[in-house]
Amino acid sequence: MSANSRRLFNPVLIPIVSVPHFIFGALMAAFNWRRLGFPDKARNTIRWSIIGTIALLIIAFYIPVDTLKKMWSVGVGINLGTGMALRTLQLPEYNKATMNRQ
Repeated sequence: MSANSRRLFNPVLIPIVSVPHFIFGALMAAFNWRRLGFPDKARNTIRWSIIGTIALLIIAFYIPVDTLKKMWSVGVGINLGTGMALRTLQLPEYNKATMNRQ
């Protein structure tokens, strides 16, 4: 099976998958980038999502637990916003690939 013949995930799903944690959306986006023929973008997506996760963990380490519990909506917003950014970056290439298949 060639890389282009594998089924692509619709990038519209990336923000939904990103709600629990943006690393899930990044994995979905990375699979798509690889299947679209952009292995460098796939690696960079994973690399930056890992760096982002580490940065958030470091920041959260210095915030009291009681405050973190009150800020759960900020975490959901970060995850959703990251998923929306990944969707926006990938949607043009996805549309090109699906147009060529038809």
